[in-house]
Amino acid sequence: MHTFTHEKENNFFAIFLKLTLVSSIALLWTLSAQARVYTIGVEDIDYYPLYKTESAQYKGFARDLFDKFGKENGYEFRYESLPVMRLTKYFVDGEVDFKFPDNSFWAVDAKKDVKVIYSGAVLTYTDGVMVIPANKDKGFDQLKTLGVVRGFTPFPYLDHIKDGKVKLQEANNLEGMTNQALSARSDGAYFNVDVAKYFMKNTLKQADALVFNAKLPHDRSTYHLSTISHPDVLTAFDQFLQKNKAWVASLKKTYEISE
Repeated sequence: MHTFTHEKENNFFAIFLKLTLVSSIALLWTLSAQARVYTIGVEDIDYYPLYKTESAQYKGFARDLFDKFGKENGYEFRYESLPVMRLTKYFVDGEVDFKFPDNSFWAVDAKKDVKVIYSGAVLTYTDGVMVIPANKDKGFDQLKTLGVVRGFTPFPYLDHIKDGKVKLQEANNLEGMTNQALSARSDGAYFNVDVAKYFMKNTLKQADALVFNAKLPHDRSTYHLSTISHPDVLTAFDQFLQKNKAWVASLKKTYEISE
């Protein structure tokens, strides 16, 4: 009788230990899965085909790129769309894990108290002035007012704006900015040339109403993914970009990104 009770106790503890082990493993898996869910702070602006948020869904080249990277590396990315100026504050305050797009030259003062880490270049872009066709080949003298989306910085024109040679005219979105240029309330609209061409053709249905003036100062630079707290993920992202060069190039072609 004593032996039977002892065996029952042993079986009970064996089962208890197995259940505890299974529960512990399940908990570790859950914590691990939770630890690999990250939030990318993105700009709440229609910058398609690069990116836009529509019906609370992030879309475009950037979404396809990050989703594939996440799938191949076991990460899940959530996208939080924020106004351009607020996005930088959220990023610096640690409210989002990553920021896209970003560049080491952007919002330098806002980032001065944190160490921001940047990925390799995701893509190369040209920001320039879109003007009515009649002004396509005109020089700087014809540019008195320059339209920009609120929160964007026209770097090639900062000195001219400071000296009072160019007046900055802000708009809340691309449609407002392009309408200013089309109605002569500004002498040009400053934004990404690929985005501008797509927007004019597919959104406004006026493909050649505004054209790029290559004779005016323009900026050629790069977009990066940035973080403050997750350098290991950026390392994996850089490896992903190198490994998938052909696929990334094909994706850019699909989205009509000329670089």
